[in-house]
Amino acid sequence: MFTLEILGYPSPTFPRDDSSKGVNMGNISSNKLGGLGLIIGPGLATLIFLIIFVALGDAGSGDPTDFTDFTKQSSLEGFLGMLPGISLIFFLYGLITLGNDIKQNGNNEALFQLGLLGVFFGILGIIVGTSLGAAVNFDNITVGAGYESIVNLVGGAIQTYTGLLFAIGTTLIAIALSTNKDGAHKIFAWLVALLGAINIVVGFVNLLDASTWESTFILTPITYLVFSIWSVTLGLNLVKEA
Repeated sequence: MFTLEILGYPSPTFPRDDSSKGVNMGNISSNKLGGLGLIIGPGLATLIFLIIFVALGDAGSGDPTDFTDFTKQSSLEGFLGMLPGISLIFFLYGLITLGNDIKQNGNNEALFQLGLLGVFFGILGIIVGTSLGAAVNFDNITVGAGYESIVNLVGGAIQTYTGLLFAIGTTLIAIALSTNKDGAHKIFAWLVALLGAINIVVGFVNLLDASTWESTFILTPITYLVFSIWSVTLGLNLVKEA
């Protein structure tokens, strides 16, 4: 079972599947629910990213290092911005379920669980960054002038570092899954591992030199898209086992 006790406090545990069909939770098994989390989670987050930054054009100055060009989000953008964190928690459950399946029937379960910790902190960073982003859009509050730039900078720093942890986690998970897959699924897992490795290098570079942010920003939507497609294939396989 997977717990977060390593963080220093008790946490809920997720029971291990005792059969190939998964633990029955009423009308839906954990494999089916976990598979849906893998299918919907990253895909929904990517779709919202595209809607906010492409369709609605909320890209600020176009320079990711410019935190002074602040434009207050609309109510629609604020609502959409709350959804990725929720969908990625659903995705995390899918990974936990997939990890349980590997523990019973696969290889490199320890490597998968280590990667899962990186993904957990990556998702936590997105949630914290989203919360800080929401703070600069509050109405009817009294604060000092210019606080938006500071809050956005802090949120950006948190998401940059936890994004590095997410990249490390997904790379480890992809490597672990590559040893449990065959054919096209194995190739896809190694492709994701390679993309994750590139993001690890970029993550370190971005943390050491913010001037690289603008040139490396294009990697973000590409990573989101490839990872979302891969997650859908994993989810579909998990649902078939339910």
